[in-house]
Amino acid sequence: MKKRILYTVLLAAGLTFSGCSDQFLQDMNPYDSYSPEKTFGIESNLDLYIQNVYYNYFYKSGMTPPQSYGLSGSWNDYSTYTEEKWGIEKKFDASRSLKKATDCETYFGSNLATNIKNDPYSRIRSCNEILEGVDEYGQDLSEAAIKKAKGQAYFFRAMQLFDLVRVYGAVPVVNKVLMAADREGAKDYNRESVETCVNQILSDLKEAANLLPTRKEWGSDQYGRLTKEAALAYRSRVALVFASPIFNADWNNTGSKRWKDALDITLEAQAFLSSEGYGLYGNSAKDWNEMFYKFDNQECKEVIMVKLLASSTSKNDEHSGWQKTIRLKTMGGSGSGYHVPMGMLDIFPMADGSKAVNDDGEAINGYDRSLFFKNRDPRFYYTFTFSGVKWGYDQDADAVVWNYRWSETKEDGSQLHYYTENEGSSPAIVRKMSDPAENSANTYQWDGTDVYEYRYAELLLNLAECYAATGDISNSVKTIGEIRARVGIPASNNYGLGTITDKNEAIKACLRERQVELAYEGKRYWDLWRWMLYNDDASDNNTTCTTLGIEPLNGTARVGKYLQVKDYDGKADPLASVIADFEPVDVDNAADLQAEMNRLGEFWSQHFVLEDRETPVDNVNGQEAVISWQENYYLSGLPSNVLNMNPWLEQSKGWLDYYESEGTLDARK
Repeated sequence: MKKRILYTVLLAAGLTFSGCSDQFLQDMNPYDSYSPEKTFGIESNLDLYIQNVYYNYFYKSGMTPPQSYGLSGSWNDYSTYTEEKWGIEKKFDASRSLKKATDCETYFGSNLATNIKNDPYSRIRSCNEILEGVDEYGQDLSEAAIKKAKGQAYFFRAMQLFDLVRVYGAVPVVNKVLMAADREGAKDYNRESVETCVNQILSDLKEAANLLPTRKEWGSDQYGRLTKEAALAYRSRVALVFASPIFNADWNNTGSKRWKDALDITLEAQAFLSSEGYGLYGNSAKDWNEMFYKFDNQECKEVIMVKLLASSTSKNDEHSGWQKTIRLKTMGGSGSGYHVPMGMLDIFPMADGSKAVNDDGEAINGYDRSLFFKNRDPRFYYTFTFSGVKWGYDQDADAVVWNYRWSETKEDGSQLHYYTENEGSSPAIVRKMSDPAENSANTYQWDGTDVYEYRYAELLLNLAECYAATGDISNSVKTIGEIRARVGIPASNNYGLGTITDKNEAIKACLRERQVELAYEGKRYWDLWRWMLYNDDASDNNTTCTTLGIEPLNGTARVGKYLQVKDYDGKADPLASVIADFEPVDVDNAADLQAEMNRLGEFWSQHFVLEDRETPVDNVNGQEAVISWQENYYLSGLPSNVLNMNPWLEQSKGWLDYYESEGTLDARK
C-alpha cells in the first residue's frame, strides 16, 4: 500500500497505533491526552509524540516541488526572488521601501495564546520537551529508544534555529522548556550573536549525528526519518552559510577559519556518506531525470533527506502540486505551464561544458539564443521542454509540446493574437521532476512524488565551494567535474570548465554549477542571499558582486518572449497540418540527440521567430520594472508583535522598532 500519512516520516504500521488517527497526531500534547510519564516514559507513546513533531515541522510545509525545507513549517521558497521565475514581489518593487516593524517577516511567530501554535519557538519547545522528558521519565526506555528520541530532537531543534538565523540573523537561543507565565524569566533571553547561534546549531547536529541511526540501521520501513548521515550533511550546509559573506566579513581570505571549518565538516560528511553507500546516481542525463521519480518511497543512493508524499485519494494526506503547476492543460495540468525567463536559458553550459554566455552576457562558444536548445548541457533537456519535443504523461506517452502564437491584423491596424495550448509567455517551460506515470486525473491532485530536500550532489557542491574559497582550485574543479561527468559532459578541458587559476573564478564556477544542478529545487534564493548577490553596498561590507565579477540582480529584469509564427497574418493556425506531420524529438530515445536538436532547429528557423512581449513579464502598470533590492532586506528585523510583547529585544539595524526608532543591532554579526 502506498504510504498513508507522511510528515517526512513513513509510519511503520500505518495508523494502527492503538486506534490512533490523524487528528490524534495533530492534537496530541504531552500534558493533554497523556501524562508526561506516559508520554515520555512509554516507547510507543514517545515515538508518537516525535511523529507529531515531524508533522508540525513538515506537513503542508511549502515543500511541494520545487521547494526545499527552506523554512520549517508553512512558508515560502522565494523562487520569484531569483532568476528562475519572474514577478515583481514587494522586495523587488522600487516604489516600496520596507523598513517598518510592520514590514518585517512574520516567521518569528504569533503572540502567545491559550492554545499552542505551530510557530518556530513552539517547535523548539517540543524538542526541549523531548530532551527533558526522556531524562526525567525515561527510566524504562531502552537505550536505542532514548538515542533515537534525543537524536531526532537535537536535529529538529538545530534545523529550526538555523531557519530563524537565516531570516533574522541574531535570535534568542532557547534550550529548555519555558513557562509562558514566567515573564521575568523570559527577559533573560536576548538576541544572541550569529556566532553563538551557529555554534549551538552545529553542536546540536553533532549530538544528533552521535545518537541517530544510519539509514540502514533505521531500516527501509522507516525511510524518511532523520539519520546520522543527514545530520552530518546538514552541518555542512550550516557551516557553508556561516563562512559565506552574509555572516563572514573575512570571506575573501583563503585562510579564513570559517571556510576551513566548513571544509573539514563537509569532508567528514562526504567521507561517511560515501562509506554508507551514498553517491551520485546514474551515468546519464536520463538517469539523472529518472532519479526524481523512479524511487518513490524507496531509498536512492543520492538522497540524503526526503519528504515523503502520499498518492492516496485522502484529503488528509499531503500531495504534491508540482505537476499541476508545470503541466499543460492538455496534459492534465492547471494552465500554461511554468514559464522560463529567457535569461535562465543562458545559465546552462554548452554540451561540452563550456559557457554559453560570458560575464557581459554575450553569447559565446556557438550559443544561439534564438535556437537556445542546440548543443546544450544534457541536463538542459530534462530541466526544460519546448515546441517539437515529446513530454509524455500517463494518458499519452507520446504527447508533444507545442507552444507558439500567431497574429491577425485587424482593419484598424491592431492585432489579435492566438495561441496553441498555452499562452506562450516563454518558448520554454520547466519539466524537471515530472513523473510520466503519475495520475493526471483532476489536475494531479493525488500526486505523491517525493521531494528530495538534500541530495549528494549538493554536498559535493558544498565541498567544491569550500575548496575554492580555501584556495584549493584544482580540487574544486575536480569536484565539479564529478557532477558533470555523471550526466555525460565529456572530460576534455576539465569538463568544459577550462583552466581556472583564480580563487574567485572558482567560486563563480561553483555558484554557476549550483544554478544548473539544483535548478528549481528551492536552493537558488539561499545562494543569492548568502553571497549577497542582489547588490553591492561597501558601507555595509558588501562588495561580493564586484569582487567576484558577477552582475548584481539589481537593475535587471526577467524577460519573456513569444515563439511567433513568422510571415503569417490570419486567424487559423497556419501550422496545424505542419506539426501533425513533424516527427517530434524524443530526448529519451534519440540515437544522436544533438543531430535531433539540429533537425528541430531547422524546423524552428523555417517557421518561427522569437518576438518581444507587448507587456514585459516584470512590469508595474505595464511598464518594465527592474529589480530593486535594498540592503536591509538580507536579514529581516523583528516584527512589531514580537517587539511589543518582548520590549527588551533590540531591533535590527536598517529597520524601525515598535516606536519607529532606528534599530541598533547588527544582525549579521
